[in-house]
Amino acid sequence: MVLKFNSAGHCLITKQTGIELTKKLKGIKYPQRAKSYDVVEIGHNFNPSEYYTKIVTFRDKNGEILQRNITKKTPNETLETKKNYIKYNDTAIFEPGSYNFLLVGGRKISSVTKKNGNFFAKSEEIQTVPKTESNPRVTISKIESFSTGYPAVEKENQSCYEYTRGNKKGYSLQNYIRNNDAGLFKFGDFKATFENMNDLSKDKHLPLHLYSAKQFRYMAPYIIENPEHRPPDVAMKWYNKAPKNDEEHISYGFFNGQVNLNKRTVKSKEQVIQTTAHEKEHAYQRAEMRKPVEMHTEETKKYIYATEHYVKAEDNYEEYLKNYKEVKAREAENKALNEYKDNLNKLREEFPYAPDYQFGM
Repeated sequence: MVLKFNSAGHCLITKQTGIELTKKLKGIKYPQRAKSYDVVEIGHNFNPSEYYTKIVTFRDKNGEILQRNITKKTPNETLETKKNYIKYNDTAIFEPGSYNFLLVGGRKISSVTKKNGNFFAKSEEIQTVPKTESNPRVTISKIESFSTGYPAVEKENQSCYEYTRGNKKGYSLQNYIRNNDAGLFKFGDFKATFENMNDLSKDKHLPLHLYSAKQFRYMAPYIIENPEHRPPDVAMKWYNKAPKNDEEHISYGFFNGQVNLNKRTVKSKEQVIQTTAHEKEHAYQRAEMRKPVEMHTEETKKYIYATEHYVKAEDNYEEYLKNYKEVKAREAENKALNEYKDNLNKLREEFPYAPDYQFGM
């Protein structure tokens, strides 16, 4: 076979499409719903035996992509990427500027990349596009995590863009650090780029909007707080306690010098925001009470009185709810939730064709 190279040194080695899956492929796991696959091999650098890319795409009975395996090979490096595709059902949204419903289709692409057999990167990308619109818009949101060389500690990039004919707007957030085991989350060298965006750069919640509920649980507690009270830096810890059948009041978390959140009961984004703000408000109250007496305000005195007359929920729930510290902590919940929702609505205004599954509560 004679290979034809272009001026950049690339060549098409092989291309096969619509191959029926009649037997298992050696060394490749693919979805059970796959009915056919495509194979494309491309050579590079005028040397296809040592520099090449191989793409194997699996499709369902309707020709929709289910999985794509990409291997990029050089003499010193092999990158293997496995991408899984999930199609969302068409979602009805209000068309911006009208009261008409518009159907939006979408898909999620989850990928994992290995370099020379070791974990290198992973990503989750959601793409949405209106089904019927004269000027189609494609909204792409993506979270990418890269290995740092330390177990479970990753560097993270985020981006969200909207494309129309001849126009692109969006943001990019780079260099977050997170620890998947301990739930630690902090900013590294923070960079943000904004194109035609309205004051989103001031939104401290921006890194949280693209997370699923599961990811959100581990990241949000380091950012969420009562917007009116800045608590001292406190440690965060997740614990695992299933509620008992005879428990009248379910525990979501508590503060004992650190913020403790129950992963069995704190599940939704709303619960994460409210419970975190509640317990951080207790951290703020403790810090105020520990200030010198001459710095005590009337509010501080109320905290002290409430502490001296504190009743546990399991002893007397009504008295527990009336305690001033608990009243203020519940107010903090609502303030934090309202602040988050306000900023989320600003993001939705900038990307009006993105449905709730792309970034929502």
